[in-house]
Amino acid sequence: MIDDQITLVKNTVSQARDKLSSGKIYQSLNGQLENLVSRLSRRSKTIVKPVDDGDAALALMQKTAEKFIQVKKVLLTDDQLFEVLRQLASTNPAYRDRGAFYFLTDLISNKALSPEQMRWMANYLVADERLFGHILEPLNDGVFQRSFSLLVLGQLLSADAQIHFIDTQLRDRIINQVIAYSLLEHDGRGFVGEKGWAHAFTNIGNVWDLLCANPSVKRSDKILLLASLLVGYHNCPVPFVAGEDSRIVAYLANITNLNEIYEDYFLRVLKFWHQGLTAQMTVATEAGWNKIYNRNRLLQVLLLQKDSFPSSIIDYIQSTRDYLN
Repeated sequence: MIDDQITLVKNTVSQARDKLSSGKIYQSLNGQLENLVSRLSRRSKTIVKPVDDGDAALALMQKTAEKFIQVKKVLLTDDQLFEVLRQLASTNPAYRDRGAFYFLTDLISNKALSPEQMRWMANYLVADERLFGHILEPLNDGVFQRSFSLLVLGQLLSADAQIHFIDTQLRDRIINQVIAYSLLEHDGRGFVGEKGWAHAFTNIGNVWDLLCANPSVKRSDKILLLASLLVGYHNCPVPFVAGEDSRIVAYLANITNLNEIYEDYFLRVLKFWHQGLTAQMTVATEAGWNKIYNRNRLLQVLLLQKDSFPSSIIDYIQSTRDYLN
Protein backbone atom coordinates (compact mmCIF):
# COMPACT_ATOMS: atom_id res chain seq x y z
CA MET A 1 0.00 0.00 0.00
CA ILE A 2 1.43 3.37 -1.03
CA ASP A 3 2.35 5.81 1.73
CA ASP A 4 0.00 8.77 2.27
CA GLN A 5 2.89 11.20 1.85
CA ILE A 6 3.75 9.74 -1.55
CA THR A 7 0.11 10.07 -2.53
CA LEU A 8 0.20 13.70 -1.42
CA VAL A 9 3.26 14.41 -3.55
CA LYS A 10 1.75 12.66 -6.57
CA ASN A 11 -1.52 14.57 -6.22
CA THR A 12 0.35 17.86 -5.81
CA VAL A 13 2.34 17.17 -8.98
CA SER A 14 -0.83 16.41 -10.95
CA GLN A 15 -2.49 19.60 -9.72
CA ALA A 16 0.64 21.66 -10.38
CA ARG A 17 0.75 20.45 -13.98
CA ASP A 18 -2.81 21.67 -14.54
CA LYS A 19 -2.26 25.01 -12.80
CA LEU A 20 1.06 25.67 -14.47
CA SER A 21 -0.41 24.87 -17.87
CA SER A 22 -3.01 27.60 -17.30
CA GLY A 23 -0.43 30.07 -15.97
CA LYS A 24 -1.70 30.17 -12.38
CA ILE A 25 1.35 29.25 -10.29
CA TYR A 26 4.53 30.15 -12.21
CA GLN A 27 5.85 32.67 -9.69
CA SER A 28 4.85 30.68 -6.62
CA LEU A 29 5.81 27.25 -7.96
CA ASN A 30 9.24 26.95 -6.33
CA GLY A 31 7.92 28.07 -2.94
CA GLN A 32 5.06 25.59 -3.06
CA LEU A 33 7.33 22.67 -3.94
CA GLU A 34 9.89 23.66 -1.30
CA ASN A 35 7.14 23.80 1.30
CA LEU A 36 5.81 20.41 0.21
CA VAL A 37 9.22 18.71 0.50
CA SER A 38 10.02 20.39 3.82
CA ARG A 39 6.89 18.84 5.34
CA LEU A 40 7.79 15.27 4.42
CA SER A 41 8.73 13.05 7.35
CA ARG A 42 10.98 10.03 7.04
CA ARG A 43 9.72 6.58 7.98
CA SER A 44 11.44 3.87 9.97
CA LYS A 45 13.83 1.71 8.02
CA THR A 46 12.41 -1.60 6.80
CA ILE A 47 14.06 -4.61 5.19
CA VAL A 48 14.59 -4.36 1.45
CA LYS A 49 13.70 -7.79 0.12
CA PRO A 50 16.69 -9.36 -1.67
CA VAL A 51 16.30 -10.26 -5.33
CA ASP A 52 16.69 -13.96 -6.01
CA ASP A 53 17.44 -16.02 -9.14
CA GLY A 54 20.33 -13.80 -10.20
CA ASP A 55 22.34 -16.68 -11.66
CA ALA A 56 19.35 -17.94 -13.65
CA ALA A 57 18.65 -14.46 -15.01
CA LEU A 58 22.30 -14.00 -15.93
CA ALA A 59 22.29 -17.33 -17.77
CA LEU A 60 19.17 -16.26 -19.67
CA MET A 61 20.85 -12.99 -20.65
CA GLN A 62 23.99 -14.73 -21.85
CA LYS A 63 22.04 -17.29 -23.89
CA THR A 64 19.87 -14.58 -25.45
CA ALA A 65 22.87 -12.39 -26.28
CA GLU A 66 24.65 -15.31 -27.97
CA LYS A 67 21.57 -16.07 -30.02
CA PHE A 68 21.27 -12.44 -31.08
CA ILE A 69 24.86 -12.48 -32.34
CA GLN A 70 24.04 -15.53 -34.46
CA VAL A 71 20.62 -14.69 -35.91
CA LYS A 72 20.24 -10.96 -35.17
CA LYS A 73 16.85 -11.61 -33.62
CA VAL A 74 15.61 -11.85 -30.06
CA LEU A 75 12.47 -13.62 -28.98
CA LEU A 76 11.93 -12.98 -25.29
CA THR A 77 8.65 -13.68 -23.60
CA ASP A 78 7.23 -11.07 -21.25
CA ASP A 79 7.96 -13.44 -18.36
CA GLN A 80 11.62 -13.68 -19.37
CA LEU A 81 11.85 -9.92 -19.74
CA PHE A 82 10.35 -9.56 -16.28
CA GLU A 83 13.02 -11.86 -14.81
CA VAL A 84 15.72 -9.63 -16.28
CA LEU A 85 14.06 -6.40 -15.12
CA ARG A 86 13.85 -7.76 -11.57
CA GLN A 87 17.64 -7.77 -11.40
CA LEU A 88 17.72 -3.97 -11.58
CA ALA A 89 16.92 -4.11 -7.85
CA SER A 90 19.83 -6.42 -7.06
CA THR A 91 22.58 -5.25 -4.73
CA ASN A 92 25.03 -7.34 -6.76
CA PRO A 93 26.48 -5.23 -9.61
CA ALA A 94 27.21 -8.39 -11.59
CA TYR A 95 23.47 -8.98 -11.87
CA ARG A 96 22.35 -5.33 -11.96
CA ASP A 97 24.96 -3.18 -13.76
CA ARG A 98 26.96 -5.62 -15.85
CA GLY A 99 23.99 -7.93 -16.13
CA ALA A 100 20.50 -6.49 -16.55
CA PHE A 101 21.44 -2.90 -17.41
CA TYR A 102 24.00 -3.77 -20.10
CA PHE A 103 21.74 -6.47 -21.50
CA LEU A 104 18.65 -4.24 -21.68
CA THR A 105 20.65 -1.39 -23.17
CA ASP A 106 21.90 -3.71 -25.94
CA LEU A 107 18.37 -4.93 -26.66
CA ILE A 108 16.99 -1.40 -26.85
CA SER A 109 19.84 0.09 -28.92
CA ASN A 110 19.75 -2.83 -31.37
CA LYS A 111 15.96 -2.58 -31.76
CA ALA A 112 15.64 -6.16 -30.57
CA LEU A 113 12.41 -5.56 -28.65
CA SER A 114 8.97 -4.88 -30.06
CA PRO A 115 7.30 -1.50 -29.51
CA GLU A 116 4.76 -3.29 -27.33
CA GLN A 117 7.49 -4.73 -25.12
CA MET A 118 9.17 -1.35 -24.78
CA ARG A 119 5.89 0.28 -23.79
CA TRP A 120 5.37 -2.46 -21.24
CA MET A 121 8.88 -1.92 -19.91
CA ALA A 122 8.33 1.83 -19.54
CA ASN A 123 5.11 1.26 -17.61
CA TYR A 124 6.87 -1.31 -15.43
CA LEU A 125 9.79 1.00 -14.65
CA VAL A 126 7.69 4.00 -13.59
CA ALA A 127 5.27 2.01 -11.44
CA ASP A 128 5.02 3.06 -7.79
CA GLU A 129 6.71 -0.14 -6.65
CA ARG A 130 9.82 0.67 -8.68
CA LEU A 131 10.19 4.45 -8.26
CA PHE A 132 8.96 4.86 -4.70
CA GLY A 133 9.98 1.65 -2.92
CA HIS A 134 11.55 2.51 0.49
CA ILE A 135 12.01 6.11 -0.68
CA LEU A 136 10.85 7.75 2.56
CA GLU A 137 13.15 5.64 4.70
CA PRO A 138 16.75 6.31 5.79
CA LEU A 139 19.41 5.42 3.20
CA ASN A 140 18.83 1.86 2.08
CA ASP A 141 19.30 -0.65 -0.72
CA GLY A 142 16.00 0.34 -2.32
CA VAL A 143 17.91 3.11 -4.10
CA PHE A 144 19.23 0.61 -6.65
CA GLN A 145 15.73 -0.32 -7.86
CA ARG A 146 14.71 3.33 -8.03
CA SER A 147 17.86 4.61 -9.71
CA PHE A 148 18.27 1.83 -12.25
CA SER A 149 14.60 1.99 -13.19
CA LEU A 150 15.26 5.61 -14.10
CA LEU A 151 18.48 4.68 -15.91
CA VAL A 152 16.77 2.14 -18.17
CA LEU A 153 13.84 4.51 -18.65
CA GLY A 154 16.37 6.93 -20.11
CA GLN A 155 17.38 4.30 -22.66
CA LEU A 156 13.74 3.88 -23.65
CA LEU A 157 13.19 7.63 -23.96
CA SER A 158 16.25 7.83 -26.21
CA ALA A 159 14.90 5.02 -28.40
CA ASP A 160 11.48 6.69 -28.54
CA ALA A 161 13.03 9.70 -30.27
CA GLN A 162 13.46 7.44 -33.31
CA ILE A 163 10.80 4.75 -32.97
CA HIS A 164 7.96 6.77 -31.35
CA PHE A 165 6.40 4.00 -29.29
CA ILE A 166 5.47 6.20 -26.31
CA ASP A 167 1.97 7.62 -26.74
CA THR A 168 0.50 10.68 -25.02
CA GLN A 169 -1.04 8.70 -22.17
CA LEU A 170 2.21 6.91 -21.32
CA ARG A 171 4.22 10.12 -21.64
CA ASP A 172 1.89 11.83 -19.19
CA ARG A 173 2.31 8.96 -16.75
CA ILE A 174 6.08 9.08 -17.07
CA ILE A 175 6.16 12.84 -16.45
CA ASN A 176 3.89 12.62 -13.40
CA GLN A 177 5.87 9.77 -11.86
CA VAL A 178 9.39 11.07 -12.43
CA ILE A 179 8.53 14.55 -11.14
CA ALA A 180 7.14 13.03 -7.95
CA TYR A 181 10.23 10.83 -7.73
CA SER A 182 12.64 13.76 -7.95
CA LEU A 183 10.83 15.52 -5.10
CA LEU A 184 10.92 12.41 -2.90
CA GLU A 185 14.41 11.03 -3.57
CA HIS A 186 16.94 11.93 -0.88
CA ASP A 187 19.65 9.33 -1.50
CA GLY A 188 22.48 11.18 -3.18
CA ARG A 189 25.09 8.45 -2.83
CA GLY A 190 27.38 7.71 -5.76
CA PHE A 191 29.37 4.48 -5.48
CA VAL A 192 28.17 2.34 -2.57
CA GLY A 193 30.88 -0.03 -1.34
CA GLU A 194 30.78 -3.47 -2.93
CA LYS A 195 27.24 -2.85 -4.18
CA GLY A 196 28.32 -0.45 -6.91
CA TRP A 197 26.70 2.64 -8.34
CA ALA A 198 23.52 4.18 -6.95
CA HIS A 199 23.85 7.56 -8.73
CA ALA A 200 20.16 8.48 -8.53
CA PHE A 201 20.65 12.18 -9.22
CA THR A 202 22.93 11.54 -12.18
CA ASN A 203 20.18 9.41 -13.68
CA ILE A 204 17.66 12.16 -12.97
CA GLY A 205 19.86 14.48 -15.03
CA ASN A 206 19.88 11.98 -17.91
CA VAL A 207 16.10 11.56 -18.01
CA TRP A 208 15.42 15.29 -17.61
CA ASP A 209 17.72 16.07 -20.54
CA LEU A 210 15.85 13.64 -22.77
CA LEU A 211 12.47 15.07 -21.79
CA CYS A 212 13.85 18.59 -22.28
CA ALA A 213 14.82 17.72 -25.86
CA ASN A 214 11.45 16.12 -26.66
CA PRO A 215 9.23 18.53 -28.65
CA SER A 216 6.15 16.57 -27.56
CA VAL A 217 6.67 17.61 -23.93
CA LYS A 218 4.79 20.84 -23.23
CA ARG A 219 6.60 23.97 -22.10
CA SER A 220 4.71 24.01 -18.81
CA ASP A 221 5.79 20.42 -18.12
CA LYS A 222 9.41 21.30 -18.85
CA ILE A 223 9.16 24.12 -16.31
CA LEU A 224 7.76 21.72 -13.72
CA LEU A 225 10.50 19.19 -14.48
CA LEU A 226 13.10 21.92 -14.00
CA ALA A 227 11.44 23.06 -10.79
CA SER A 228 11.26 19.56 -9.32
CA LEU A 229 14.91 18.80 -10.10
CA LEU A 230 16.07 22.02 -8.45
CA VAL A 231 13.95 21.42 -5.35
CA GLY A 232 15.07 17.79 -5.09
CA TYR A 233 18.73 18.74 -5.49
CA HIS A 234 18.40 21.64 -3.04
CA ASN A 235 16.91 19.43 -0.34
CA CYS A 236 19.12 16.36 -0.66
CA PRO A 237 20.84 15.84 2.74
CA VAL A 238 23.64 13.69 1.30
CA PRO A 239 26.79 15.27 -0.21
CA PHE A 240 27.17 14.94 -3.98
CA VAL A 241 30.72 13.79 -4.62
CA ALA A 242 30.51 11.55 -7.70
CA GLY A 243 29.88 13.97 -10.56
CA GLU A 244 26.16 14.54 -10.02
CA ASP A 245 26.61 18.31 -10.11
CA SER A 246 28.37 18.17 -13.50
CA ARG A 247 25.58 16.09 -15.01
CA ILE A 248 22.90 18.41 -13.70
CA VAL A 249 24.80 21.49 -14.89
CA ALA A 250 24.83 19.99 -18.40
CA TYR A 251 21.05 19.67 -18.26
CA LEU A 252 20.68 23.22 -16.89
CA ALA A 253 22.78 24.57 -19.74
CA ASN A 254 20.58 22.83 -22.30
CA ILE A 255 17.26 23.93 -20.90
CA THR A 256 18.17 27.53 -20.09
CA ASN A 257 19.27 27.99 -23.70
CA LEU A 258 16.10 26.40 -25.02
CA ASN A 259 13.84 29.35 -24.22
CA GLU A 260 14.02 32.51 -22.12
CA ILE A 261 11.28 31.28 -19.81
CA TYR A 262 13.54 28.51 -18.46
CA GLU A 263 16.36 31.01 -18.03
CA ASP A 264 13.98 33.26 -16.09
CA TYR A 265 12.76 30.41 -13.89
CA PHE A 266 16.27 29.21 -13.01
CA LEU A 267 17.26 32.77 -12.16
CA ARG A 268 14.28 33.04 -9.79
CA VAL A 269 15.39 29.85 -8.03
CA LEU A 270 18.96 31.10 -7.72
CA LYS A 271 17.66 34.22 -5.98
CA PHE A 272 15.58 32.05 -3.65
CA TRP A 273 18.65 29.98 -2.79
CA HIS A 274 20.67 33.12 -2.11
CA GLN A 275 18.03 34.44 0.28
CA GLY A 276 18.30 31.21 2.27
CA LEU A 277 22.08 31.46 2.45
CA THR A 278 21.91 34.79 4.27
CA ALA A 279 20.70 32.81 7.29
CA GLN A 280 23.19 29.96 6.94
CA MET A 281 24.86 30.67 10.29
CA THR A 282 21.79 29.19 11.97
CA VAL A 283 22.50 25.81 10.35
CA ALA A 284 23.59 23.28 12.97
CA THR A 285 23.14 19.88 11.31
CA GLU A 286 25.21 17.74 8.98
CA ALA A 287 22.33 17.55 6.51
CA GLY A 288 21.94 21.32 6.54
CA TRP A 289 25.60 21.93 5.73
CA ASN A 290 25.57 19.21 3.06
CA LYS A 291 22.75 21.09 1.33
CA ILE A 292 24.70 24.34 1.41
CA TYR A 293 27.86 22.80 0.00
CA ASN A 294 25.90 20.84 -2.62
CA ARG A 295 24.53 24.18 -3.78
CA ASN A 296 27.98 25.76 -3.78
CA ARG A 297 29.55 22.91 -5.76
CA LEU A 298 26.78 23.09 -8.35
CA LEU A 299 27.33 26.80 -8.90
CA GLN A 300 31.10 26.42 -8.99
CA VAL A 301 30.77 23.80 -11.75
CA LEU A 302 28.30 26.08 -13.51
CA LEU A 303 30.80 28.95 -13.47
CA LEU A 304 33.42 26.66 -15.01
CA GLN A 305 30.92 26.13 -17.85
CA LYS A 306 29.86 29.78 -17.99
CA ASP A 307 30.18 30.02 -21.77
CA SER A 308 27.32 27.52 -22.00
CA PHE A 309 24.85 29.67 -20.03
CA PRO A 310 22.89 32.86 -20.69
CA SER A 311 24.70 35.94 -19.41
CA SER A 312 21.94 36.84 -16.92
CA ILE A 313 22.58 33.66 -14.95
CA ILE A 314 26.35 34.05 -14.94
CA ASP A 315 26.14 37.72 -13.98
CA TYR A 316 23.89 36.94 -11.02
CA ILE A 317 26.07 34.09 -9.71
CA GLN A 318 29.21 36.20 -10.02
CA SER A 319 27.54 39.05 -8.15
CA THR A 320 26.85 36.72 -5.21
CA ARG A 321 29.93 34.51 -5.42
CA ASP A 322 31.10 35.53 -1.94
CA TYR A 323 28.66 32.89 -0.72
CA LEU A 324 30.46 30.15 -2.65
CA ASN A 325 33.39 30.00 -0.23
